[in-house]
Amino acid sequence: MNASLFSTPCSYAIRAVAYLASHPSTRLISKFEIARGESIPPAFLSKLLLTLCRGQILRSRKGLLGGYELAIPPEQICLIDIVRAVDGEPFQKCLLHNHPCTEEPHCLLHPSWLPVRATLRTYLERTTVADLQRMSRKQAAGNQIVGTSPGPQQGPEGE
Repeated sequence: MNASLFSTPCSYAIRAVAYLASHPSTRLISKFEIARGESIPPAFLSKLLLTLCRGQILRSRKGLLGGYELAIPPEQICLIDIVRAVDGEPFQKCLLHNHPCTEEPHCLLHPSWLPVRATLRTYLERTTVADLQRMSRKQAAGNQIVGTSPGPQQGPEGE
């Protein structure tokens, strides 16, 4: 069982878009730089970048100084846009059976899955790539050790 909420291509696409958003828009980023930065196989990434360009999330330019950039600001790119571009409409398949998940109950998980599905869809609709950047910066800042110095520190009583 795949424990990921997203398909591998969708996960790679979200990471690639976030990578582009984290770099200055003054230059185009090559697919090789994105692939290296996010540990995504370059051949796989090429197809995804084309899909994201077709979905009007990215823009590309060919040539020696070519590469990729966001087509719109990260504040305007919701996660649902990336998911739809790569995988289509999310959460449309039944969790237990090989048929579409509709509003009518068809499986044992259906009654409890509908509110979870609605919550996840809302999260994807409301969360932007800019939000991911903010969360990433906050997480990175929280992982830094604050107030350490190379020498010994004194206790509260000044020992």
